[in-house]
Parts: sequence; structure tokens; C-alpha cells
Amino acid sequence: MPSPEQLREQLATAGLRATQQRVAILAALRTLPGHPTAEQVFRQVRPANPTVSLGTVYKALDSFVAAGLLRRVADADGTRRRYDPDCTNHHHLVCQNTQEIIDYCDPQLDRLLQEFFAARGFENFQPHSYSLHITGVRSEA
Repeated sequence: MPSPEQLREQLATAGLRATQQRVAILAALRTLPGHPTAEQVFRQVRPANPTVSLGTVYKALDSFVAAGLLRRVADADGTRRRYDPDCTNHHHLVCQNTQEIIDYCDPQLDRLLQEFFAARGFENFQPHSYSLHITGVRSEA
């Protein structure tokens, strides 16, 4: 887990003011497992920061997304925003039963996608990144 000073530096590098509330919200994102919702971040931050509102958390998360510190990810039915602190190229497998979002990396799939887009030559569009969002049901193992 990054120190508060490292979190302040990440925010400053991203062009954001490193307020105490933003540092606390970013710290919560780095400690919560998986792809948390704003409500989960709020519940994590609130005990030590009683003046933080859910609206503040949403605004901070939106600013983190805009600054490239997070990605926004939809859940299986698309009704809730979830947040991914891993901004590297990867895909998501989403279980419709549990709403779990699983990160999935596959260089062969990435090459296939790059080749697909290169072969299609979309007019007036050059893809820079991509992320597949695959919904299904995780089998019990």
C-alpha cells in the first residue's frame, strides 16, 4: 500500500490537488479488493473522515477517472459504476450471478484485437486502447 505522501504525489502528478479527502479516497481504492463501487469506497473512508459525503466520493472518483488514475467499469447488468485502479490494458470477466469482476490478461487476445482493427482500417478512427467486458456465469469449481 502506498504511503500518504506517495498518494499525494500521484494526485499532483495527475494534475489534481492533493486534499486530505482525495488522499483518503485514493488510499481506500488501493486497499479495497477487486473493483469497488463508490458506496464501498465511502463506507471505507467515512469512519476516519466523518465530513466526507457520498457526493464527494463520486466527484473524487470522477476526477480520478478523468486524470487517468482509475477506470470506470460497469457491473454485469450495467446499473452500478465500479472502479478499477489498474489502468493497464486488460479485460474483464463479469459473473452475472455474483457481480464479481475478474481481471483477465491475454497477450494472444490483445494481438488478435490489434490485428482485427488494423485489417479493418476504420475510416477516421485510430484505436489507442481497448478492453473487453465479457459477461457470463462463473462455474463452481
